[in-house]
Amino acid sequence: MADGQNAAQAASRRKRRRTLAGWLAVTAVLAGGFALLPRLYSPDPADISRRVVEACVQNMPAVPQWQADLAKHGLAGQGERVLEPYCRCLWEEPIRKLSGDDLRSLPRLSPQQQLDKLGGAEAFVRRQEQCLAAQAGR
Repeated sequence: MADGQNAAQAASRRKRRRTLAGWLAVTAVLAGGFALLPRLYSPDPADISRRVVEACVQNMPAVPQWQADLAKHGLAGQGERVLEPYCRCLWEEPIRKLSGDDLRSLPRLSPQQQLDKLGGAEAFVRRQEQCLAAQAGR
């Protein structure tokens, strides 16, 4: 019985690691988007939010965990319908909370530091689950 629990815990840790690795990759891609902002540009959170949501919509289908997450929430085959509202839900609030200095510093930070600025890995995974659940309820 203990071996079964250990195996289940190990599988859960591996899944969590894969999900986090996927999100770190998405964060790295979004960091590239932030790098396009000129250094002297006074960042407008609404404009940055729009750009990040566009990048999410463009890049999310390439994340290996995306289809599995959709299926987990009963949204298999509905990726196109839920993608933009999901990305808005996922990114708009954390970006809105960042100061102008935070927005300017994001391109210079590592993906882990960027994730920390956006609320941390646990908050990000929670937000992901909430946003998928919201789309499943539609």
